[in-house]
Amino acid sequence: RLRYMMQDSGAWLLLTQSHLLDRLPIPDGLPTLSVEGAADFAAYPTTSPEVTLAEENLAYVIYTSGSTGLPKGVAVSHGPLAMHSLATGERYEMSPADCELHFMSFAFDGS
Repeated sequence: RLRYMMQDSGAWLLLTQSHLLDRLPIPDGLPTLSVEGAADFAAYPTTSPEVTLAEENLAYVIYTSGSTGLPKGVAVSHGPLAMHSLATGERYEMSPADCELHFMSFAFDGS
């Protein structure tokens, strides 16, 4: 399942941890980067990069369970994700001063 999703998604870099490398079914030719100590992040700026995004740009891909066959990738673009986030913030009357506890897995699509 993991190999299929890495191939199907068109991933061009796999970020992982070094202790997992031997356990992952990494497709041939997919470069990997171990996140612990792999780069000298102190040499990079501490500010957010300035990247121009359009509503139709891909934000993430989430895969279905695959219970009826192969998992299916569902692409979510920035526009609908931003609208969902704004609507959620408005519904719960959140402001920039508020914080939210993230309690779901990053692999789960909360919307």
